Amino acid sequence: MNEEKNIDERHKEQGTSNKKHFPEDSQAPQSQTSNTEPQTDMEVHHHTHSHGKKNWKTYFWEFLMLFLAVFCGFLAEYKLEHVIEHQREKKYMTSMIEDLKADTLMLENNIILRKSRLVMIDSLVAMINSPDRNKKGNDIYFFARSISPPANIFPNDGTIQQLKSAGNLRLIRNTGITNSIMAYDQKMRSVLFEMGDEVEIRAEYRQLARKVFRTTVFHEMIATDTMSLPVNDPQLYNNDPALLNEFIGQVQYIKKVHQTQLIRSEDLLTQAKRLIADIKKEYHLQ
Repeated sequence: MNEEKNIDERHKEQGTSNKKHFPEDSQAPQSQTSNTEPQTDMEVHHHTHSHGKKNWKTYFWEFLMLFLAVFCGFLAEYKLEHVIEHQREKKYMTSMIEDLKADTLMLENNIILRKSRLVMIDSLVAMINSPDRNKKGNDIYFFARSISPPANIFPNDGTIQQLKSAGNLRLIRNTGITNSIMAYDQKMRSVLFEMGDEVEIRAEYRQLARKVFRTTVFHEMIATDTMSLPVNDPQLYNNDPALLNEFIGQVQYIKKVHQTQLIRSEDLLTQAKRLIADIKKEYHLQ
């Protein structure tokens, strides 16, 4: 009994000591005894939403609205792209007309020049073969010098090159106009290619002219910006019949070049004018 009493007293003292060393424990909640009345739980009301099951009509209309939205967006983008392409097409055709107008002016001048050269060539040959050749020195020298300069053409093909290189020929909806543009370009390139032969023929002509004519007279004729007519009927440097025959033979090659290029230029001029008219009609341009 005494031992049990001593044990109880020690437990009490130990409890008091713990409170002194750990005062926060005194604030800790005490365990509930079984006699404590149970707390009533708060009622929680769950509001359930009842969703009706979608039928096939609902799904169909949702799909249809989504499809129409996407389709309308596609149509708007497609329409905008076509509007932009049509604007580019018209811009190219406006530029094409300007190039063709410049070409027509160039071709008209080239035609006038070549016709003039042909008249000079015929007159030159006739005077060299004339018994009064010595009295026609002024005209002979003038014609002989005048037919030697080049009669080149330089097409204004900026728009055509852009259409070809950038693949923009597809923008032209009228296939007839596309074919006309390509035909015009092909003929123009053919003319430019043939001018290579003309350069060689003129070079050979000049070599013979230096043997037949007095080059000092030629030099005096070009003392200014314009070619002047010599005076005092200068005579030929060499009257050798064989040399003159060779010279006239070379002159007829130059004549043939001018005849051929004259026909080419006239054809190009006709094509250019027709193409301008077709483009203006198709795109309602002035």
